[in-house]
Amino acid sequence: MGMIELLIKHRYGDNGLLAYIDLSFALATGLVISYNSLYPLTRIVDSTQQLATFNIILWVESLILTTLNIKNISLGLGQDLFDGTIISFLQMRGRKKFFLASYFIDVLLLGILYILATEVVFYLSSFTPPSLWFIEFFSLYLFISNISLLITIILKRPYRSFFISIILVFGFLFLLLKGMFSVSQYILVLSFIIVYVDYLLFRRVTI
Repeated sequence: MGMIELLIKHRYGDNGLLAYIDLSFALATGLVISYNSLYPLTRIVDSTQQLATFNIILWVESLILTTLNIKNISLGLGQDLFDGTIISFLQMRGRKKFFLASYFIDVLLLGILYILATEVVFYLSSFTPPSLWFIEFFSLYLFISNISLLITIILKRPYRSFFISIILVFGFLFLLLKGMFSVSQYILVLSFIIVYVDYLLFRRVTI
């Protein structure tokens, strides 16, 4: 069994990943229903006001997924760092390959599942979203996930990392609803910088 398969089983159990697939479709359906409840006469996002509404709904769903993501990062990787379970994985493949595999399983996989599920729902419902909607989703999703990963690697305490990260999510939600924070493509670029810092710290973390 390869590293990816082991980590999926370790993080999600036998059937846990199926629950995330179901959730992705539920959130995608909720996105379309929420938008159409506000704009019942159209199936397309074409005005500035409609785009703002669509993005707000998308950001809220991004924060919901990020919260679940944080659980995998803080209580998954964080617990492995805390109790030394991670040593078994590191002996198999080394730090670089483990970090890449863990980042894919803990962060990228859920985001990719959501995007695929949402595209399916968009197609089946004949809904036309903004052309680069997935960048808007990934900008906030990766930004908070990568910060949570940074917190987890630094603290190496699962529950402490989890609660600090959750406070971060509610903080961003408050700022978004108050209009004090705007998601942009610059955040996506910053996310790539943060994950590189995560990688460098992970290469040097003591276990």
